[in-house]
Amino acid sequence: MFIGVDLGSTNIKAAIYNKDMKLTDRRSRPVEYIRDNGFVEFDAEKYCDDLIALLGEMIAENQVAQVRQIAFTGQAESLVVVGADGKALMNAISWMDERSTAECEELSKLFDDATCEAVTGQMAVLPTWPATKIAWLRKHRPDVYNNAATYMLLKDYVVFRLTGQKLADMSIATFSFYFDIYNKCYWKEMLSAIGIKENQLPQLCEPCSVAGTLLPEVAEKTGMST
Repeated sequence: MFIGVDLGSTNIKAAIYNKDMKLTDRRSRPVEYIRDNGFVEFDAEKYCDDLIALLGEMIAENQVAQVRQIAFTGQAESLVVVGADGKALMNAISWMDERSTAECEELSKLFDDATCEAVTGQMAVLPTWPATKIAWLRKHRPDVYNNAATYMLLKDYVVFRLTGQKLADMSIATFSFYFDIYNKCYWKEMLSAIGIKENQLPQLCEPCSVAGTLLPEVAEKTGMST
């Protein structure tokens, strides 16, 4: 069997397909947000726990004996700040969050639109991009900023929680605003501008790469093998 997961903004969705790619089951769980004056956050740990519970429910009720692969798609820009212990230091900041408007103006003075497009493919500095949220954290949440071991986008964080591997899917990194889409590397000038180092970001990998096997504790909770 194969499992497809959509890490959605409204719902976490998962579907099981047989070896002929015919749908066996499809289910979802809603995403709960904390909204306040332009801030839009959600609990990244709960998001992962809900996904693991959803997968376990589907595996058990459909009596799935073996899963060959799990594939992910979904929201790209939501930011998770991870501490040295591998746990989120705060709620995930949604792509819908607009707290970093002032930081966008500051970055726009350093990088004009033409430069940004030439490097990232994005045509303007917007609060949507994780780079601007990191700049906001440096100014307003030094407690988080100073203890950040890794900055991850949501899909990469979910993969990390399931496999223990810190990898950045380049198709998702495109939306970070600190990824050079032509040279397939992190944009050093932007990292310097927002004050982070490359070793605080996951290793880049191509879309559709195999990240790894499930961690034993995840396999046990879902009823799958590693």
